[in-house]
Amino acid sequence: MSKEIEYKWNFYAEEKVRSYLMRYLSTMANYNTWVNGQYFDLCACLSDHEYRLDRRSFFGSIHNTLNHILVVDILWLARLNKKKPRSIGSLDQILYEDFDELRAERDSQDQLLIEYVAGLQSSDLSRKLKFHRMDGRAGTETIEGMLLTLFNHQTHHRGQVHTMLTQSGIANSEMPGIDVVDYLATLH
Repeated sequence: MSKEIEYKWNFYAEEKVRSYLMRYLSTMANYNTWVNGQYFDLCACLSDHEYRLDRRSFFGSIHNTLNHILVVDILWLARLNKKKPRSIGSLDQILYEDFDELRAERDSQDQLLIEYVAGLQSSDLSRKLKFHRMDGRAGTETIEGMLLTLFNHQTHHRGQVHTMLTQSGIANSEMPGIDVVDYLATLH
């Protein structure tokens, strides 16, 4: 194969991968909004005691875990937008004591994430951004890597919330489907 043909083939293959990744990130941003809504709907059915009960999870309660997810999303979205995040002192900071205020901010951040992803071009994904971690260490990562980290982080902690919801007495049969395929089924 000539170098020219090999170059064109590699470029075409890379473009296909970037196109797929753009669709994936868009799907995940929209899924993220949908599944967060599912969890907040379930949490709205809990008593305040059950919602705030320390269940010996990493962040203790459902409320604290939902706040943590929001804190990290705010940090990553600020980094992605090359802005200084609002004053966040720790990863376990409680931004909102009130459930309704927490849910409203969750909805707002989810919408910002959808808009951010929708505004990207596939060529943006490999662009590296500099940022600082909470402990002050400098970091550099691609936009792709930052978004994948954000989505993975949410999934990880939503799994903890799911366990705590079960511990609160919500039976698995009462839990809505929360897999990506459940979200995709709502689109048809």
